[in-house]
Amino acid sequence: MNLFSNGIHWAVKALLGLALFGGLLFGYILSEVDEGGELAILASYQPTTPTRLYDNNGIVFAELYRHKQQLLKYQDIPPHVVQAFLSVEDNNFFNHFGIDFSAIMRAAVVNVISGRIKQGGSTLTQQLAKTVLNNRKKSFIRKFVEALFTLQIEQEYSKEEILEIYFNLIYLGHGTTGLASAADVYFHKDVSDLDVAEAALLARLPKAPVDYSPYKNPAASKRAHLEVLKLMAGQGFVPADKVQAIHDDFWEKYWPIVITQSPSQSTWGTKLNRAPHFTEFVRQRLLKELGEERIYSGGLKIYTTLDVNKQEIAQDELRKALKKHDDLVSGVTVNYAGGADRGLVSLYGFLGSLFPLAPTFVSRLDDKANFRVALERELIDAADVLSLLTPADNESAAFTEFQKRSAVFGKNLHVEGAAITMDHTNGYIQTMVGGYEFTPKNQFNRAVQARRQTGSSFKPFVYGAAISERVVGSGTGIMDAPLTTLTEEGEGWSPQDFDGDFQGMVPLSRALSMSLNIVSVQVFLRTGADAIIDFASRLTKADKSRFPASPALALGIAELTPYEMAVGYSIIANKGRNVIPIAVRYVIDQSGNVIYNEEALVRAELDKEREDGSIQVISEGTAYILRKMLTMVAMGGTAANGLHSPDQGNYKGVAAGKTGSTSSFTNAWYCGFDPKLTTIIWMGFDKSSISLGRGQAAGVIAVPIWGKMYRRFYNGENYPEFGDEHGNDPMPEEVQNGGTCAYNGLSPKPGVCPLTQNLTLKPITVAGVTKSVQPNRQCDGDRDHHKSIDFREFLQQEYQISDEEIGKTERKFKPKTD
Repeated sequence: MNLFSNGIHWAVKALLGLALFGGLLFGYILSEVDEGGELAILASYQPTTPTRLYDNNGIVFAELYRHKQQLLKYQDIPPHVVQAFLSVEDNNFFNHFGIDFSAIMRAAVVNVISGRIKQGGSTLTQQLAKTVLNNRKKSFIRKFVEALFTLQIEQEYSKEEILEIYFNLIYLGHGTTGLASAADVYFHKDVSDLDVAEAALLARLPKAPVDYSPYKNPAASKRAHLEVLKLMAGQGFVPADKVQAIHDDFWEKYWPIVITQSPSQSTWGTKLNRAPHFTEFVRQRLLKELGEERIYSGGLKIYTTLDVNKQEIAQDELRKALKKHDDLVSGVTVNYAGGADRGLVSLYGFLGSLFPLAPTFVSRLDDKANFRVALERELIDAADVLSLLTPADNESAAFTEFQKRSAVFGKNLHVEGAAITMDHTNGYIQTMVGGYEFTPKNQFNRAVQARRQTGSSFKPFVYGAAISERVVGSGTGIMDAPLTTLTEEGEGWSPQDFDGDFQGMVPLSRALSMSLNIVSVQVFLRTGADAIIDFASRLTKADKSRFPASPALALGIAELTPYEMAVGYSIIANKGRNVIPIAVRYVIDQSGNVIYNEEALVRAELDKEREDGSIQVISEGTAYILRKMLTMVAMGGTAANGLHSPDQGNYKGVAAGKTGSTSSFTNAWYCGFDPKLTTIIWMGFDKSSISLGRGQAAGVIAVPIWGKMYRRFYNGENYPEFGDEHGNDPMPEEVQNGGTCAYNGLSPKPGVCPLTQNLTLKPITVAGVTKSVQPNRQCDGDRDHHKSIDFREFLQQEYQISDEEIGKTERKFKPKTD
């Protein structure tokens, strides 16, 4: 009796405990569901709104987002699309209350028979519940929460509303959230335009978007596609006798598309981006100011300084020029001995005595790369065969490795370039092209990141410093004759002009137009390294440490980016006043509030500089003289033919600028401006030692790009002119005008020489010392004949530089440059 009563006692306790546990569990489940909190999420659901970038004219040119979504209404979804998904996911959708027990039992039987999980029993509503609860931690309780939430959804929403929510939230692979995004990525269509075959492909993606992706696994996607069509036929949605024809017709057209697409195709690949390098430049700057989450999920409106029409012109002209030159340098051949290292020539000759070699050599590379290509094309196969016929296992392995590396080496040799345009009146960056294309493997923005030697495009900074220091005027005569000296190591250094000829005594403005290197070196020596470095640093806003204190600086050995050169030339074009580059004007959030205003910050800074006078980076007079000299370069100097010739730039307006080509034609620059815009063009290889080809100077390849861009900017007419609205271009008060002999820059005798303009700055007194341009020697009516002079003697006599000071100056740089 006691045992029986004890058993009842413990049974009652167990039942009470179980009831208590069940109640607590049920209460916990209810709390997890949060009394319809998840339903509130569905009710207030909004898709992630992309952040949009607008150009200066209010045109949308790019979007930033993680997952792009577009809300669909149920009535906008074609019936056959709904039928395709229901055939695969839930063919009893309109008959169950959220949980389909018959489907669960059917799936259990199928899975037991097959011995694996072959079929699921969850309903479409359950899948929606899982999607909404996806951020919850997985647990045993999670299943009960999902079931209860499923019932709540079914109770709260109609079947059509559930389908609408489902099609807007379902993930279909490749970064697509929602059916609208998937239709765009997979078919570049709106949902309303999807046909039965396309709907069948998408319907198989929800449960296994990677396994059945047509881009990642096209064969599996094709097999699954046929299965879905058969399921649709089984439900009476598609005629059974049409299934195979629909399948075959679809894949006959779609297969060539999917096998040529990248497996990483995604919503990012279809996003709007008409200026990718500029967009990335803006994105990186705003990440620091606003943060990643706000940029990608905030639905911001970013108003930029870009002019998308000019941007697309710049992209088009640069790409065409790069493609043309890339094809050109791939096929150009010249005599091997023309520019190669002599040691390599002898080695090539020795190999030529053993194997038949062609007498020509590809010359788009530097000397070592030239030899590498010749070895690969002419010798490697024969050498490899020879190694197989002799006991030379190590050599054979070396040849094989060389072939592998050479293949990679050759594939990466492509001409690159950059273009950047600034409105120098306000600092607006209106175009930015950082390379031939913007891809996952080629996102290097050469416009702002590539530091390259500037060649003669640096000379305006040398001349500008000399003019500012009252050392020279635009008409000052300077001798262009051979100069030679030795370094401390005993190495000879002789600056040379581009064409190897010498002009004798020439006016400074003509020397700049002809890009005479020796004149530039002499201007450097007259002015001093410190003054030139300070001048160049103030204009380009690059640190002084980046400018070598060597005479070779006058020939452009300093490495600067197109962005920095654009700032320097913009300040000259802006009458010497400061130019602060700006890419983002202001940013507005979804409520219409301005949350970031860079334009206002820049304006405030410039207003402050106007008040304290620091806005004048260089004097207006210096900028005026430089602009006049650079106009001569563009209209009649090294840039003239490439700029104005009908078969090249075909530019009909007035502009100013300077070409720059570095040693061995490794870089080609054109830095130019008109009254409105400053644009820098650069071309070269990413490997700085590779040549663009013999004779491929800036005037030939870079200048025409500038001309074509500006001609299209203005539609070939209505070119702006320097001066005010009345056409007047008055000289600043600090500039004084005179005349020198056009032949040699000396003071002319009346009736002997034609005059050229000599613009100089008025004398000033600094620390008790008066600075002014010394008067030139008298012209005797004959042009001075050039003669070879000793550089050391010349420095001592002309500039009073001692032997000791000369010996301290190292001149090891290759000076041959445009």
